[in-house]
Amino acid sequence: MVKHWPLLSTRNLLDLGLLKIDQDTALSPRTGDEFKFTIIRMPDIVQVIPLTTDGKLVMIHQYRHGSRAVGLEVPGGLIDPEDASPHDAAIRELEEETGYGSGVVVQLAELRPQPALMSNRVSFFLIKNVEYRRIPDLDRAEDIEMVLVNPSEIGPMIQDGRIHNATTVTALMLAWWSKHLPEI
Repeated sequence: MVKHWPLLSTRNLLDLGLLKIDQDTALSPRTGDEFKFTIIRMPDIVQVIPLTTDGKLVMIHQYRHGSRAVGLEVPGGLIDPEDASPHDAAIRELEEETGYGSGVVVQLAELRPQPALMSNRVSFFLIKNVEYRRIPDLDRAEDIEMVLVNPSEIGPMIQDGRIHNATTVTALMLAWWSKHLPEI
């Protein structure tokens, strides 16, 4: 049976604010040997699948500097220290990025994007029956355009590369798999 590896020490190698790189030393319970692991520490994030009362997906075109590309994504972002929970962060991110709010919130899953190297989690939420409430309140480093998408368009958009963000695809597949989205 695979057992938990006891942590012997952690040493910070780099601290860039949102991104921290640590070196952990852990003990293999199987061999008794010590091993060093490089761990990327980042804040937990949320991804939101917002559905309007008429069944449209609220999505965003957003520039991402890491890929130096604009892509079509679901709203989401970092869980801020002021957020009481991932649930609250999902509601906040939806309203900030799209101006949409209210609705019935369903948590779809909490996953780890890359558990071999990263410590963070992604919480996925579906929010049904959202309504436009106000002008979005974008961060100064965000460049976002909100769009409404018919769920039947999602499959072709993934296939032709308009949707290329892996966490967005995961969110959409979770919503479809849990039967909250029609065939995509």
